[in-house]
Amino acid sequence: MGLIKKTVVIHPIMDFYVRKTWALLIESGRDASYSSALNFMLLATIFETQKPEGLSEKTRELIWNFIEDQKTIDELNLEDFATTFKEKIRIDKTKPYIS
Repeated sequence: MGLIKKTVVIHPIMDFYVRKTWALLIESGRDASYSSALNFMLLATIFETQKPEGLSEKTRELIWNFIEDQKTIDELNLEDFATTFKEKIRIDKTKPYIS
């Protein structure tokens, strides 16, 4: 199975719940990581949305309220851009830059 390592920006509320899920997985005896907890949550959400009744009206409303909160989305996008930019400009000290 191919795995893809990505750097993502997580909203503080999401981070709280990922960490809570992570703790619950560890407490249940699983060898879990932050990534496995996040994947666990995403997989649960995917399966919930595929049910014939789908997500509850309240859940759909909350999700859409989040995505329509332009200030929050802008903050996440800016942090994502800044992180990507920092990674791109990081100097590789193992390469000679002067010949």
